[in-house]
Amino acid sequence: MTEQEIFEKLLPLAREVTGARPEQIEMDSSLMMDLGAESIDLLDFSFLIEEEFDVTIEADEFEQQATRRIDNGVYEKDGVLTDEALEELKKALPEIPPQQLKPGLKKIELPSLLNVAVFVHLIQRKLCEKSGGNSNA
Repeated sequence: MTEQEIFEKLLPLAREVTGARPEQIEMDSSLMMDLGAESIDLLDFSFLIEEEFDVTIEADEFEQQATRRIDNGVYEKDGVLTDEALEELKKALPEIPPQQLKPGLKKIELPSLLNVAVFVHLIQRKLCEKSGGNSNA
């Protein structure tokens, strides 16, 4: 599926969990900061995505990906993401502007940075993996 096709299928799901109007939802819209979603809404959103696209999304998928790449394995210290974690998250989440993944970012704040594009590209990768292909998304 193309990015646009996924976005169009994702739009009603995002509307359902946030109550946002279609014109408010863009690729760079943060689900929490721009569309008013809460933590529980992100969980609901993930479940709706799994049902709609028949893919599995782990709750801490991006954190797992970053942690696996960190040599010394220290992802966070006292609730604050390490510099190594921030660098790996920038690679794992290129859809998030790098200036938002800055020193001092707390682990608990990471979900607030997730935007629609993160989910579109995650779905694209999951669908590609499922079909046995490679994806640059």
